[in-house]
Amino acid sequence: MSAFLKVENLSKRYGNHQAIDNVSFEIEEKKLFVLLGPSGCGKTTTLRCIGGLEKPDTGIISIKNETISNNEDQIFVAAEKRGMGMVAQSYAIWPHMSVFENIAFPLRMSKFDKNLLANRVEEALDMVQLKGLGTRNATDLSGGQQQRVALARAIVGRPKLLLFDEPLSNLDAKLREQMRYLLKEIQTEIGITAVYVTHDQSEAMGLGDELIVMNNGKIEQSDQARSLYNNPKTKFVGEFIGTANMIEGHIIQRESNSCKITLKNKNSEQIIKARLSRHTDSEQGVLLFRPEWISIQKGIKDKQENSIDGVVRTYQYLGDRSELIIETEFADIKASVTDDEEYIVGDKVVIKINENKAIVF
Repeated sequence: MSAFLKVENLSKRYGNHQAIDNVSFEIEEKKLFVLLGPSGCGKTTTLRCIGGLEKPDTGIISIKNETISNNEDQIFVAAEKRGMGMVAQSYAIWPHMSVFENIAFPLRMSKFDKNLLANRVEEALDMVQLKGLGTRNATDLSGGQQQRVALARAIVGRPKLLLFDEPLSNLDAKLREQMRYLLKEIQTEIGITAVYVTHDQSEAMGLGDELIVMNNGKIEQSDQARSLYNNPKTKFVGEFIGTANMIEGHIIQRESNSCKITLKNKNSEQIIKARLSRHTDSEQGVLLFRPEWISIQKGIKDKQENSIDGVVRTYQYLGDRSELIIETEFADIKASVTDDEEYIVGDKVVIKINENKAIVF
C-alpha cells in the first residue's frame, strides 16, 4: 500500500537552531499519527511544514504521490491550496460570528453549494455534540465547547488531511479525556487521515494508531504505543514514555538478545539479567524497568539474581493497585503492584525484577 502522506529528509533551521534534522516518515490513509516529544523537539515545526505554514529548508512532502513541497524543484503549494484542516491550541473562534457562521466560514470561502451548506454545518455540529447550539454566540460557550466548534470548522469541508497542534492543552483533565474519545470517534467515523502533535504521552498513547517520538529535531522511534512502552529502542524513549526506574551498571555477560548487568555501590553489588536493547561492546549500561515490571516480597534478604533488598519509604493504596517508593542501596525504586499485601513505611522487602521485561541500554 502506498503512503497517503510521505515526508522525506525534512529539515528546518531557525538561525543557529536546527528545529528539524533530516526527518522522514510515512502515514497510511485513514490513520491517526501522533508526533510526540518534549518542548522544542521539532514536532510543531514538522506539523507546520506539512500544513504549509512553514517552508522547509530541504526535503520533500507529498500527499497521494502529489508533491506539495520540494525546495530543489521549487515546489511549494500554499497552505490554503493543500486541502487540509487544522485545529490549534488556541480555539481561534471569531467573536462576532455565531457558532453556525464560525463553522460555515471555510465552506463559504470555498464557494460551497449554498443549498447544501446548512445541512453540512448541522452534520458537523451533530458530530461534535453541539446540536441545537448553532445560533448561540461562539464566545458564550465554555472552553470545551469552543474547542468543539474549532473541530467542527476543521472537519466541515472534509479535508484531505487533518492537523492537530496540541488542541486539548487548554482544557482541564476531565474535559481532555472526554475530548480525546470524541476526537478518535470522529476521525474513525469520517475516515480522515490525521497528524496530531502533543507532549502529553497519555493523550498520544490513547489516540494514535502510530506514534513518532521526537527529540532534538530527530525521530527517536516510530511505533505503536504498546511497542514504545514495552520495547523502547533508546534510553530517551524508555524514559519519556511512561514511568521508568533507571540504574547505571556494568555489563558483564552478553547473549544475542539478553545480558547480565552488575549494579555496584560501596557496600554491595547485585547481578540483574535483562533484555539487551542492541548489541554493544560498551561495558557501561543503564538498566531500565517499569514500576509494574517488579514483584515485592516482605522479609529476609535475598541475594539471588534479579533481587534487590530495600525498605519501604512511601506507600499509597489506590484501589486497583498500590504504589510504593522503595529505598535500596542503588537507587530509590518506584513500584506498582496489584497484590492485596499491605505495607507500612519501614517494612523490609525484596524486589524481584522481571528479566523478560527489564531492558539494558
